[in-house]
Amino acid sequence: MGFRKLGLVKTITVDIRSLRRCGVQTFDFLFVLDFESTCWAAFDVNKGLPEIIEFSVVLYDISDDKIIEEFQQYVMPVENPKLSEFCKDFTGITQQQVENAVPLGTCLMVFGKWVNEQKKKYNLNFLHISKEPAKKQVVFATWSNWDLNTCLNSECKRKRLNKSEIFNAWIDLKFLYKEHYHRKPVGLKGALTEVGLNFNGREHSGLHDARNTAALAGKMIIDGVLLQITKDISCNH
Repeated sequence: MGFRKLGLVKTITVDIRSLRRCGVQTFDFLFVLDFESTCWAAFDVNKGLPEIIEFSVVLYDISDDKIIEEFQQYVMPVENPKLSEFCKDFTGITQQQVENAVPLGTCLMVFGKWVNEQKKKYNLNFLHISKEPAKKQVVFATWSNWDLNTCLNSECKRKRLNKSEIFNAWIDLKFLYKEHYHRKPVGLKGALTEVGLNFNGREHSGLHDARNTAALAGKMIIDGVLLQITKDISCNH
């Protein structure tokens, strides 16, 4: 008679999704960030340097696989205050929205206050700044290096704005995606499609892109991707 018939074997159902989330990831939460900026058509001779016009971040809980907080702020461009028709069509952001918005410096202060509220509420710590093992570890995550390196870093330097050290290290999910799946996706929407997910909302809306990037991060974790910092520019400051 087998052990199962004797009642000596207990069947345990294991949730693979939960199992893969527990105890293997360095980070507990992600600040998933996406910017929209001023932009121009390829043939436009009046192109300028990109200025952030939408600053959106979602706080993603890795263990629960869900977004728990959101931040969105429209930003007023000052170098090129009038949006191109291409930019308005591409991002869905109107001229009135940016004219009623705040300058980048103010946005950074408002966002810093919001981040501090989340740190206190969820007991968060940026690992690249200080090592506090009793706290939950958080880091920024983006789709490519463009947002935090090319865009924010360059704009803050041009405008002589103080930029918090929290922005100096991040996870480039696009890089990890290519490393893990061994393929180059066609944009965020293409990456989602390739792993069996749908893009929800409007493409090139910063908040919608951030939400979808968080969803992609969750799927990548399920598929065995270890989230790790891929870019750290702390030494450049």
